[in-house]
Amino acid sequence: MARGHLTRSPSGHLTRRTGRSPDSPSGSTFTLADGLADFLVSGRARGLSPKTLDWYRMIGERFAAFRTNRDADPALSAVSVAEARAFVVSLQDAGLAPSSIAGFVRGLRAFSAWCAAEGLVAEDPLRRLPRPHVPSRLIATLGPVELERLLAVASRRDRLIIALLLDTGLRLSELAGLRTGDLLPDGYLRVRGKGGKERLVPLGTVTEARLPDYLAHGRPRPIGRDVDHVFLARDGRPLTPVAIQHALRRLGARAGLDGVRTNPHTFRHTFAKLYLLNGGDVFSLQRILGHTTLDMVRRYVNLDTNEVKRQHAQASPVDRLAIVSRAFARA
Repeated sequence: MARGHLTRSPSGHLTRRTGRSPDSPSGSTFTLADGLADFLVSGRARGLSPKTLDWYRMIGERFAAFRTNRDADPALSAVSVAEARAFVVSLQDAGLAPSSIAGFVRGLRAFSAWCAAEGLVAEDPLRRLPRPHVPSRLIATLGPVELERLLAVASRRDRLIIALLLDTGLRLSELAGLRTGDLLPDGYLRVRGKGGKERLVPLGTVTEARLPDYLAHGRPRPIGRDVDHVFLARDGRPLTPVAIQHALRRLGARAGLDGVRTNPHTFRHTFAKLYLLNGGDVFSLQRILGHTTLDMVRRYVNLDTNEVKRQHAQASPVDRLAIVSRAFARA
């Protein structure tokens, strides 16, 4: 899309001369829709996943629709932090969860910063848009009793899915995308994460030992020679993310579980929590989960009061320093 140069309109707004005909719907004004289109092309060129691009598109289009309903100036340069705040309030009034609203704000700020970096606007108009507070909540995870009940009603394939999710914390898309060539020697999986980034994820000995058995005796015959996904449906087609979600939900119902969801994200939280409780460290956990920052890892790990007490009992510095107890004994 043509870039042109910035000029100031009679109203005082900065607009971009693009060489378009004045008879075109946008005239010579570079609109919010134009900026969003360029932003998505840039994201695709940078290798963002289709899911991420759809997320940015949804946010941008919803914000554009909000501005249209308010008869706002369609120019990209007319976007202001005040109307972005009003948009946030409209999301709150619509009943969106705080975490969802925070996602909208992240997306808008990323788009706004990109527009400024590209010179589409004179300055980042949303740099002062505050991030809304997201209350922290304790996410229910699966305990030994729930896991035992799930495994008792699971098929061979579904038992392996449970074991992999619990042993690695894979995302749903990562699990569905596993190919037979991703099962590497020495107990590693090659995993394709967000943005197409690859990482190596270690397997426990139990899960590693069950994979060859499933591939040899439990995996349906692939529908075609080019189908090499690890998990297949009965007809030999790759098992889709939606199919995996449904299978886990059905298992939860059959196991009679209440108060905890049996979805891949719950298993991801359960893996992270048990990994730390069993002695793992946050830095290796960050690498296994495929996150670039520890801030993201913290969202997965919420220990309740009893668990914190047990961890403290095992790691209390005073309890482990004999010199402290000796000092009190002398008193």
